[in-house]
Amino acid sequence: MIVDCHTHWGMVWEDRDQGNPSERLKVLDRYHVGKAYLLGHYNLHRCDFAREDNDRLADITRQKPERFIPFGSVWPQMGAEAVFEARRCLDGLGLKGLKFHPWLQGFSMGDPILGEICAMAGELKAPVFFHDGTPCYSLPEQVAGLARRFPDNRFVLGHAGLLWSWRSALEALQLPNVWACLCGPHMRAIEVLCREASPDRLLWGTDFGFGFSDPVDYRLSLFMRANVEDDLRNQILEENPLRLFDF
Repeated sequence: MIVDCHTHWGMVWEDRDQGNPSERLKVLDRYHVGKAYLLGHYNLHRCDFAREDNDRLADITRQKPERFIPFGSVWPQMGAEAVFEARRCLDGLGLKGLKFHPWLQGFSMGDPILGEICAMAGELKAPVFFHDGTPCYSLPEQVAGLARRFPDNRFVLGHAGLLWSWRSALEALQLPNVWACLCGPHMRAIEVLCREASPDRLLWGTDFGFGFSDPVDYRLSLFMRANVEDDLRNQILEENPLRLFDF
C-alpha cells in the first residue's frame, strides 16, 4: 500500500465537491495510493477560515477513515485562541497532527504562541508538519531549531527543502525527531537523502490537491526512477508514514 504523506483538501475541491472526497479518491486510486495525509487549504489561506476547515477535514475523514490521516492548522497570530483551536483539533476533532505554512501564513518560527502549540502537541504525541524550503520563514534549519527546543515531539519537513534547500534538510535530519517528506527535491537530491539520512524518518508525498492538476504521476515516477534500494523505497512508501504516529 502506498501512503501519500502530503496532500491538501484544496479550495477548488471544496468549492466544487462540498466535502465529498469521491472524485479525489479516484485520482489516488489510479496510482494505488491507499492512504493519504490530509492537509487543509482554506485554513492556510485565512485565519478566520481555520476553524471551519478543521471541522471539514474531520468530517471528510469520518466518511473514509481508512483512507485519510488528517492534520489541522491554526494561526499563531490569534494568540490564546490559536492554542485553544490546536487542542480542539487534536483532543476534540481527533485530527492526528498539525500543519503550518509559515511562509504563507506569515509568522516566524520563533513566535511564542507557536512554541506553546508545539509543546502542547508534544504532550499529546501529535506530529507537527511544516511547509519548508522557502525563505524567509520556512527554512529547514528553522524547523530544526524548533526540534531542538522540543525534543519530545516529531517535526516533518513537508518538502525536504524543495529544490534549493535540500542540503539544509539533510543537516536537519541529523536530529532524531526530524522527519522529511520527499515532495519537492530533484532526483539527485532524493537519492542523496535516501543514502545519507536515517531510513526510518523519510516519507514520500505529492502536494496533490491545491488545484485540479494531477502531480501524483510526476512525483511517483520521479521517486520510482531514482536510484533507491527497493527495500528502502517500500519502507518510505508504506511503513514510515504510519510509524510517524507511533511514539
